[in-house]
Amino acid sequence: MLNNHTIEDCLEILAGFRKESDKFSIIREDYTIVHSIAKQVFKGTPLTDRQFALMQKKLLAYKDQFDDIDISIELASKKLRQPLRSINREKYIKLQDDKIKIRFPFKKSDIMLINEISHKADGYDHKKGSHQHYFDFTEQNILNIFDRFNNKNFDCDKELLDIYFQIKDMQSVKHWYIPGIYEMQLRNVKDNIKLLIEEDIGKLSDTTFLKYADRKFKYGLENIEHNTAKNIIESIAFRNSVHYESKPSKETLDNVLASLWELDRFPMLVILDKEDAEKQLHQMITYYRDILNVETQSVLFRLGDKNAGFNQLVKDRKLNNWVDKTTKIVYISKDKLPKLLINSEWQPSMAFTFGSAVDRTVDTYISSICDLIIFREEHISPFRRHSSIYG
Repeated sequence: MLNNHTIEDCLEILAGFRKESDKFSIIREDYTIVHSIAKQVFKGTPLTDRQFALMQKKLLAYKDQFDDIDISIELASKKLRQPLRSINREKYIKLQDDKIKIRFPFKKSDIMLINEISHKADGYDHKKGSHQHYFDFTEQNILNIFDRFNNKNFDCDKELLDIYFQIKDMQSVKHWYIPGIYEMQLRNVKDNIKLLIEEDIGKLSDTTFLKYADRKFKYGLENIEHNTAKNIIESIAFRNSVHYESKPSKETLDNVLASLWELDRFPMLVILDKEDAEKQLHQMITYYRDILNVETQSVLFRLGDKNAGFNQLVKDRKLNNWVDKTTKIVYISKDKLPKLLINSEWQPSMAFTFGSAVDRTVDTYISSICDLIIFREEHISPFRRHSSIYG
């Protein structure tokens, strides 16, 4: 029996990379891992100590097949073609140059946690192929990171851990620190902010509570005590982010617009699709026909001859109005931000768009100004859902 084979030779034979491979049958459960590591050594990359130990165990199951080609798997599995590859298995979370640095060898479960954090993180940076991940040194990042990694055997800077536990302590008694509504009382809010809110929507009461909840992102109210939403107006008010998805299959347009009326969500910027602009504009102005003066609405774009019906609708309904502080609704196309809006004192309180795939300039404008953005479509654009541009 030949004794000059190495474990790498045996892996390449078993995985199908040698002429002897035709005589071998591999167990289905072993195929992926064996093929992956065999491909690695075939390309010249040495085994790690853990790969070496694992493959020694795996190959023993194929002793009879190797015996048939006169190879002693017991001897071959102890020999290496190349010295073992050393792996830096350091796992740590530390503060470096005012950045939170996380370092760990590749592990799918840890990568998934990093992905969870990075989508909503402040200042995430990672160089492809490296084992280092960097985040801005912020309290929110510290909370997100240590909520996921604190009990995963990472070496952690004491300073970061101290901050993390302080944040957790504050969360446990958030009514002492975090701005919001507790038992129908506004707490931890500075007097000047409280005055602004009351000037905007009145004193906190059962009547104004939903407006307070709806404006939480505008005024930094991080805690709103509420039950599960029972209707559309509560779903909007209790939303978890600035964005709200309104699916036509679940919510009628009239019910959504009625909710926005109750929440007094004006001034409003409405973003139309060119392909359906006439239909969408007609739906909007029809709903508001008896409750808003036409002079308080303005359409800031026109379409080509193929869409003459849209232009005629704007003319017939007298929507070619000047935009000023009295304007309640402004209509624009999703593919262009009019210069008039940039230079005007008019600013929307919210944006209502019939599609989430809008021009980047339009998106930047509404994202920087509006604390409520409603996407009226059945499925959010995959580009928006996954792109870092849109968050």
